[in-house]
Amino acid sequence: MIVSTVRLPSVDSTNTWALNWLRSATDEQLERELPKVVIADQQTAGRGRHGKSWFASDDGLACTLITKASPEMLSIAVGVALAEAIEMVAGPTTVHLKWPNDVWMNGCKVAGILIERHGDVSQESDAVFAIGIGCNLGKHPELDQISGGVPPTSILNATGRLISKDQLLDTLGPHLLEVIGEVAEHPNDVVQRFENRNVLRGQTVRCMIGGQTVEGVCDGLHRDGSLMLRTASGLQVCSSGEVQQVRSRPLG
Repeated sequence: MIVSTVRLPSVDSTNTWALNWLRSATDEQLERELPKVVIADQQTAGRGRHGKSWFASDDGLACTLITKASPEMLSIAVGVALAEAIEMVAGPTTVHLKWPNDVWMNGCKVAGILIERHGDVSQESDAVFAIGIGCNLGKHPELDQISGGVPPTSILNATGRLISKDQLLDTLGPHLLEVIGEVAEHPNDVVQRFENRNVLRGQTVRCMIGGQTVEGVCDGLHRDGSLMLRTASGLQVCSSGEVQQVRSRPLG
């Protein structure tokens, strides 16, 4: 599959650029130019989920894939594809996933994913998504730039290997499209590949379910990609939102 590429010297956010482009694109353009990858040499105001900022170093990868896709388990597929691509270019190493959209190495966050939908949510077959990915390659943010969550790392810190943007993107682009196709045809296989990397399994976590804060032990993924929690009131399913690990408190 041919993927068109837009390379920007500097941009506030590749996802913002992608969504603006989608708003002005004609149906003919979408048919001719998708899938499209937008990559920034410098991103000045990267966005994460729920309005959080993504602090991207100049040597980090900031890109957005614009493509038609099924919304079903899309975040699961993207996480698996990104983790596997990092292993392909920087291995031997193991990359883990924190549901729903964080990528970890050595217990620290190395990459994040932001998926935003364009167009009418009722038109499933014509759903177009801006799939934003930020990955620390050499440098990473300082701890005082991070509000909550786990400490950051980079592929260089985790593996000792300095991977360029183009090295990772050359592998990630086609693999991302491949896994997005696989999750539509073989969802159980992709869910299992995520489960094999699931850092939350067996951990006590807290999330919002039905507008209520729920705490329980992560029992892995449901076959639809949701997170299952064993709670005092039984098994519950978290379908979206932030999930926080509940750290054990020292006695005394």
